[in-house]
Amino acid sequence: MNWRAIFKPSAKYSIFALLAVGIIVGVVGYFTTQQVLHATSTDEFCMSCHSNHSLKDEVLASVHGGGKSGIVVECQQCHVAQDPFGYLKKKIIVSKDVIGYLTIDGFNTQEWLEENRAEQAELAARYFRQIDSSTCQNCHNRIYEDQPETMKKMAVKMHTRNFEAKGTEKYKTCIDCHQGVAHPFPREGKSPKFRAAK
Repeated sequence: MNWRAIFKPSAKYSIFALLAVGIIVGVVGYFTTQQVLHATSTDEFCMSCHSNHSLKDEVLASVHGGGKSGIVVECQQCHVAQDPFGYLKKKIIVSKDVIGYLTIDGFNTQEWLEENRAEQAELAARYFRQIDSSTCQNCHNRIYEDQPETMKKMAVKMHTRNFEAKGTEKYKTCIDCHQGVAHPFPREGKSPKFRAAK
């Protein structure tokens, strides 16, 4: 490769023309990337690979499915970090799952989900620990300060103790105590089968 040719000033185009083209390409690239990232973060997109799984029904049957607040939590709100760098990093990592969808025999079946639920739950829990459950705290941002009056006294006490333990070995992130709040959580190697509410 001839590096001199790459860095040699253009005799054909002015620096302003090249700069303008660079800015236009950069802006178009940025907005295109944003649109693709957002389009691939919808529940509809997620369910295109999980269409035969009970995952969406599990969320709807949980406290995150409307409940008292009336707010239905979307897949990406829990499974993708909301800070810009964490969001992009997770989207890049998750893109490999498309290969799994195309190559794993029987992936989009409820049987596969039940057989692999424990492993998938552990992968999700590991991710939540890595990001200190920031996706949980994005919505539950008053959990340590200015706690709602509806919170039980025991919960207030436990959250206060945990906040004081931050930075120590005693500190726990949300997923360490709150398991199965959106999907049935396997216990003792058993994979609970989801039964939709009648």
